[in-house]
Amino acid sequence: MESESDPRYPQLKVEMKTLTLSEQSTKMILETLKNLHGAEFTHKDQSSYKDKGKKLDRQYWTDRGNLVIQGGIDYSSHDATRATQEMTQFALEKLTKYGFHPNHCREALRITSGDMGSAYELLMSKYFNFDLFEPTKVEPSLFEERTQELESIRSIYEHIVDEKIPNQLWIIHLDLPYLADLYLEKPKHRQGQEDKREKCRFFFRGRCRFERNCKWSHVPTRIGFDHIPVDENRDRFSLEIRFPLGCKYPLEPAIASLTAHSKEFPTSAALRVTQLLMEESQKSASQEQPCVFVLIEFLRTNQEQIVAELKRPCGPLYDPVLSLLPQDKNGETDEPEGDEGDHMYSEGTGSKKQLIHTDSHIDRIDMKLVEEFKMKPQSRQYTDMLNFRRELPAYQRMRDIIEIVRANQVTIISGETGCGKSTQVPQFLLDDWLLNRVNDHVEIICTQPRKISAIGVAERVASERAERLGDTVGYQVRLENRTSAKTRLMFCTTGILLRRLEGDPKLSSISHVVVDEVHERSSESDFLLLVLKDLLRIRTDLKVLLMSATLNSELFLEYFRGAPVIEIPGRTFPVDQIFLEDAVHMSKYILEEYSASAKRLGKMQSRELEMAMDADDMTNLPMKGIMHPHPRTPDEHLPIKQLFYRYRDYCPETAKTMFLIDSERIDNDLIEHILNFIVEGDHDYPRTGSILVFLPGLGEIISLQEQLQGNPIFSPRNERFVIVPLHSTLTNEEQALVFKKMPKGVRKVVLSTNIAETSITIDDCVFVIDCGKMKEKGFDTNKNMESLECVWESRANAMQRKGRAGRVMPGVCFHLFSKQRYEFVLSAQPVPEICRIPLEQLILRIKMLPALSNKDLLHVIKGLIEPPADDNMTSAIERLRNVGALDDFSNLTPLGKHLASLPVDVRVGKLILFGAMFSALDSALTIAACLSFKSPFNAPLSRREDAARKKAQFITGCSDHLTTLKAYKSWQNAFSKFGSRGAQNFANENFLSNKTLMTLADIKTQFLELLMDIGFVPGNLRVSRRKFTQDRILEITGRELNVHGDNQKLLSAILCAALYPNIVKVFTPDKQYSASISGAIPTPTKAEELVFRTKTDGPVLLHPSSVNHEVSYYPSPYLVFQEKVKTSRVFIRDCTMVPILPLVLFSAGPLKVELHCG
Repeated sequence: MESESDPRYPQLKVEMKTLTLSEQSTKMILETLKNLHGAEFTHKDQSSYKDKGKKLDRQYWTDRGNLVIQGGIDYSSHDATRATQEMTQFALEKLTKYGFHPNHCREALRITSGDMGSAYELLMSKYFNFDLFEPTKVEPSLFEERTQELESIRSIYEHIVDEKIPNQLWIIHLDLPYLADLYLEKPKHRQGQEDKREKCRFFFRGRCRFERNCKWSHVPTRIGFDHIPVDENRDRFSLEIRFPLGCKYPLEPAIASLTAHSKEFPTSAALRVTQLLMEESQKSASQEQPCVFVLIEFLRTNQEQIVAELKRPCGPLYDPVLSLLPQDKNGETDEPEGDEGDHMYSEGTGSKKQLIHTDSHIDRIDMKLVEEFKMKPQSRQYTDMLNFRRELPAYQRMRDIIEIVRANQVTIISGETGCGKSTQVPQFLLDDWLLNRVNDHVEIICTQPRKISAIGVAERVASERAERLGDTVGYQVRLENRTSAKTRLMFCTTGILLRRLEGDPKLSSISHVVVDEVHERSSESDFLLLVLKDLLRIRTDLKVLLMSATLNSELFLEYFRGAPVIEIPGRTFPVDQIFLEDAVHMSKYILEEYSASAKRLGKMQSRELEMAMDADDMTNLPMKGIMHPHPRTPDEHLPIKQLFYRYRDYCPETAKTMFLIDSERIDNDLIEHILNFIVEGDHDYPRTGSILVFLPGLGEIISLQEQLQGNPIFSPRNERFVIVPLHSTLTNEEQALVFKKMPKGVRKVVLSTNIAETSITIDDCVFVIDCGKMKEKGFDTNKNMESLECVWESRANAMQRKGRAGRVMPGVCFHLFSKQRYEFVLSAQPVPEICRIPLEQLILRIKMLPALSNKDLLHVIKGLIEPPADDNMTSAIERLRNVGALDDFSNLTPLGKHLASLPVDVRVGKLILFGAMFSALDSALTIAACLSFKSPFNAPLSRREDAARKKAQFITGCSDHLTTLKAYKSWQNAFSKFGSRGAQNFANENFLSNKTLMTLADIKTQFLELLMDIGFVPGNLRVSRRKFTQDRILEITGRELNVHGDNQKLLSAILCAALYPNIVKVFTPDKQYSASISGAIPTPTKAEELVFRTKTDGPVLLHPSSVNHEVSYYPSPYLVFQEKVKTSRVFIRDCTMVPILPLVLFSAGPLKVELHCG
């Protein structure tokens, strides 16, 4: 198009935009036109218009000087003098209205070639630290959910909702006077003024759909006109909800932002409200829940929270000096695909690319960080936190720690729980650099044994520094990275650092490595110490700090040859230690012989128990010829009279209960009884503070939680107590409840695994109930694979648990084991993990590290702080060769490289890898979960025949594994159709454990995340980690990854690949014949006549619980099995028939080809 040029503007142009109207907008326009021109109004047909033949997609406006030719000028991001020549004024004003800094708006528009929508999404992702969405296909069902949500919102809020772009942009118009009152003057009123606008005839007909947005007047003319605000837009705000292309809302967060209609309202305040909205959106997405209604009500009802946040001092959300992308020396921003500049891109652990910056860019950021740190004392929030930090015991040793670390390569810090070492020591190093920086560069990595502790400590440290997480302080865990170019202190799991060493063996940019909780002696931390010890010979400038919660530092001192030790005292109050016998006596807990929690007695034991209860005096047993009980003999191994003598100072009811308690079970009734005693009993202990209950695992936590919810004292309806589970597999939001401050009069009861021993600190804990058990990794010789076993804790564990009770006042710890067990039976220290688990993962890690891969395996392993036995090492190498991870020369195979990235047993890892490769992902994940945990089938003693009949309905393909898979899918289908209650009923009717099925669903989710992490499945899948929710993995991963999920032969082949060499050969007896009128007839073979042999054990039997136990004919003479059970004979359980060809192809060994009679 041509026009006269305006001398005020230079001759510039951009492409004309094509506007597409939605069907709804088209309908509204047509209705309006009919109202204007009459009901007979119609459009002309397209054929009645002359085609002018111009290509409008190549036409430009020439009379708009603020629109420029894309790519036609210099786009220096900080050159404000040429702003009007760089970007469209309209787009720039629109983006700055959201609160983004103009420099960033210009840069975003340049990066996105002037696309305002893309620029907005880029700015939001940088300001609020989330990944941009990949433009992938979205399931139609998600669009349907979105449409239904829009209809619901419109039915609730009527005319304030506007869908600007179908399925992409919703705008909700809100009146929020409390926000306007914070920054704008109160409205002034004028009397006697009339609205001069022409009257809206649609309004007076009662059908104007534009409401307050109508440009015509809706006010009738009258004398003495009421007060009219000068600024009608003062209280008006728009909540924008965007669904970018590829956004799988509500499985992924929508992008939400707030803008003010008034030009006087500060955009920075709107941006801070947007930050709160994004947090709510992400929280809803983590729960896979729609968020629009939540966001509207949040703005309308959470006035106090929003106002308090706006009044709190806060710096910019994204530093205006920093570019959205790194810059070169000339200040120009480099694009990812560029070949020049001072940064480059590298692949990270997931699918997301990571920036690697060079020295020039790092120096600029370092200088900026130093300037910002000098300004921190002006922040009240920072000074308040600093005053709190000064009260911690660790802060008193700050000067010593800094000086000793400067003078030594390795420093050992031993501090009791609660001294502040985890949060303060890394800050001492960082603050010392920021205060005394010359030309050096500091980057600190602090490892934590668990994901929850890495996130929790990072959040706490960022809060203490009064800054946003992801700036100076960040964290990285599997599938989650909250760091930026400004991050100088990163908390991560030990596995993340080991993965980093694979690509950066010298940790070239790292100045300090802090290894926290080394006393836990996990296999990963022991291996990391070996790698760091080797690295210190090369990196003489690297500083390593080892931090332990116990004073047992001699072992580490010897390993690192005389490294200095700094001891920090704890800040705890005295704790009363109450053992089982006293807990039973104090709480008046009585266990009867036929209670569900009591151990089973024979008739003789039952009579002896009655006699012991009737005895008048149990103190003179030695005079009656009965020996003293040996102090090292556990209670469960004592005869009744000796046990009564051991507890002769207690009443007979207590001694009886001590005899009946089953030490192998967790007695929920006893725990509930002690909880009742704590909160309602007659004692002098505190009546406030949280109660922490240590349990072995998630199953026990769920079981006790359900029982307590039925207790009238702890029921949610009572509102006096909040039951909070704590487990490493819970979501971040669920784990955050542990730290939440309760309202006055409300107490927390935290049900936790040993994660709360050292990794998590519950500040208000006063009471601890220690069940005495914990789950730890071990080696199951029957399954020939890694297992998770429930074992007794050590005395060191018991002391750690006791110490959690004295945080804020004198506390109490109830140990649910006897004092005799504590003193004579429990081990002093836990066995190091590396000495009790299979070593396959360790060997694979060694082979993945460039610094160790070419060294002798046995020599490397011997260099560990406490090396395992030689037999463990050689057997692990043999298992890796059998599974195909190592070749005959102990070199890593391609399969081994992938297995090294999966922190699971190698057999399970191979199964899920093959499941992904052969497009049978969901089924393979289900079978892998069963291999890792247990079968969901239940067979009560009294109803074994009924259970067997129900199980027979699921029998599939001569396979226990496929039978379990069919049962799981049937339960999953019931969950989909009838919800959780229907799934529970289905499980009960079919003798399945609903809790086990729920656990299997959670394990599947964990396995899927591992595959996402190493790139075997797309990394942009949205996976739910909520408990007690439907397994949606099949839906999430899609048809392409599951097209062969029902192919039984393929699944059997994958099982063979994973479990080889666990092979059984089936031998049939010689043919027998019976005489008949027509001659000799072969007699059918019976199941008991078949003979099963393995290569190593010879003849074996199929376990009676196997679906193959009564099978008499197998199309293939080979079975693959999971587990051997040895009693008087060797039994095989959980087996699957495998065809011969998959056995040949997937046996992981070399094939021999022989020609006979060719």
